[in-house]
Amino acid sequence: MENPTDFYDALAPMFDVMTDWTARLSAEGPFLKSVLDEVGARRVLDAACGSGGHALWLAREGYHVTGADVSPVMIALARQKAAAAELDESFVVGDLASLQASTMYDAVLCLGNSLPHLLTQDDLVAALRGMAGVLRPGGALVLQNLNYDLRWQKQPRWFMAQGGVLDGQEVLVWRFADYDVPAGRIAFHIALFRKNVPNWQVEVHTTPHRPLFQADLLAALTEAGFSEPRAYGRMAQPDEAFDVNRSGDLVVVAKKG
Repeated sequence: MENPTDFYDALAPMFDVMTDWTARLSAEGPFLKSVLDEVGARRVLDAACGSGGHALWLAREGYHVTGADVSPVMIALARQKAAAAELDESFVVGDLASLQASTMYDAVLCLGNSLPHLLTQDDLVAALRGMAGVLRPGGALVLQNLNYDLRWQKQPRWFMAQGGVLDGQEVLVWRFADYDVPAGRIAFHIALFRKNVPNWQVEVHTTPHRPLFQADLLAALTEAGFSEPRAYGRMAQPDEAFDVNRSGDLVVVAKKG
């Protein structure tokens, strides 16, 4: 299996092809702005920022944003997109436990199901402490992950395939999972298809996930110094309370105590 850096370096060239940013930001943007405005946030850190979709949208909305990610290829893409849009936001390579800031942020985001890459509870607490370390007192933390309480019970294997065109070549990303219940692990796979007429070529990459249950996340937040957690079932408005037996996502908003 691959570590998260190698895994997302491989996925990076196809990430924006497989992501409908217009639809995603239309749904998620109002929720994010409501949380940021609630704490008067102007300086935002997008940890695990990927190719910068959320960070650059927030920059266009008037926030001062820094993006961080463990994948150098993702960060290179984010910098290219920022330059093309004539935005001077900063993007840096770094992991969640080692975040640094010359000044404190008003809000920290960690979106896109990033925390399941942390394979122990200690790793999770260390990452949350890293985020707390760059967040001002009273600042907001926004976490977005899949509802693993439900997924561990149902064990859905297949994600919907997503595709498009990259550099004039038809591409397809198909994600799927294998569940190892005794080990408490999920093998998360991405199959990257490229069409070389008339044939398709495919490469498969795999990385381990730890199922992130609500109780473990809430306990880690308390240990890392966060308070007042609120759990939602999606990152959209109107707000939808988290339902462990129904929600697709577990979205948590907390404040630094």
